[in-house]
Amino acid sequence: MKKKFLKASLIIVAGALFITGCNKKEQKTKQVTQKQETQTKSTKTKIIKIGVLQPLTGPIASFGQKTLDGINLIHSKYSKLPNGDKIKLIITDDQFDKIQTVNGYKRLVSDDNVAAVEGPLASSMSLAIKRFADNSKTPTVTQIATNPRVTIGTKYVSRTCFTDPFQGKVAATYALEHHLNNAVVVFDMKQDYSVGLAKAFEKAYKKGGGKLLKVLFINTGDKDFNAQVAQIKRVNPKFIYTPIYAPEEGLFLRQLRAAGVKAPVMGGDGIADPGLLKKLAGNAANGVMYTDHFDALKAPTPLSAQFIKDFKAKYNRQPSAFAATGADAYLVIYNAAKECDTPANKSLSSLKQCMAKAIRHTKHLEAVTGYLTINPKTGTPINKPAVIEKIVDGKTKFVELIKP
Repeated sequence: MKKKFLKASLIIVAGALFITGCNKKEQKTKQVTQKQETQTKSTKTKIIKIGVLQPLTGPIASFGQKTLDGINLIHSKYSKLPNGDKIKLIITDDQFDKIQTVNGYKRLVSDDNVAAVEGPLASSMSLAIKRFADNSKTPTVTQIATNPRVTIGTKYVSRTCFTDPFQGKVAATYALEHHLNNAVVVFDMKQDYSVGLAKAFEKAYKKGGGKLLKVLFINTGDKDFNAQVAQIKRVNPKFIYTPIYAPEEGLFLRQLRAAGVKAPVMGGDGIADPGLLKKLAGNAANGVMYTDHFDALKAPTPLSAQFIKDFKAKYNRQPSAFAATGADAYLVIYNAAKECDTPANKSLSSLKQCMAKAIRHTKHLEAVTGYLTINPKTGTPINKPAVIEKIVDGKTKFVELIKP
């Protein structure tokens, strides 16, 4: 009897140990499986880094900050790709300085290993990095570098704005249609943007029958324009064209009006900062016109209308053309990443090559300033319109929409 009881007890104990061992083995297997699933999930999701190169300090820091505001907003809406991968922005200040721009670009490409770069903002800075974009085969999209040479002869630098030949023609046409048939041009000889836009205006203005009375130059950083103002006053033009940047424009306007010159003044998108002009020129900024890329009261797409609404909610102001073109350039890059982030492009180099090609073949992409189609040969949007704005009490007033 005792032997039977002992035998039964041993069987029960053995069974319990077997069950316990199985449970532990099953639990361990489950933990390993969960760990493997977590590791697999983490390896599937990757971060694609996009460089943002903007003038966040220096003379046109307000342009760079406004552009960055637009980029940050649109990135918050479109930071995740359909496959789950995420886009991370690497923001670098180029200080509106060629050396800092080139060094910043090199760091983004070599140290940060970005897949693409948005920026630089200005034509001179974009031309400075052009060779490095080609050498590193890095897709680069500038928001408002309007000089045609920025995207000519390269497969890697594109833009989301119109170019100076069109912008200059818009200004010349406006002047001639309003019977302002003689003019003075004031340009900044240190800025490729200014030189190119001045030439574009001169060509279109002369072709349309306008007479150029004087072509005067300034230098970036100048504060005394009395010599130029004296020459302008002497020839008494009907129209003054100033394709320069806002810091110089504001001081020039103050001195021009103080001298009694009342001729209408028009600039390019480089003076599209009514607040800064008001600060520098005071009441002398009133009535000044400029060509630009976007007007927040004329939303051209549903996405644009939503962007304007979201921008006002976040920043408590209307988005400028800088914010709009900043968002556009990001959307072009995002669209390319969405197309190219596939198993076939596992390496960074193959991803960059694919994205560069996809950017150049952007077609009817809904953006903030309109629907974008980029010419694959020139890297410039096709049929991009311009708006003419007027400054009234430090704010913009829509004047006219001009289509190519």
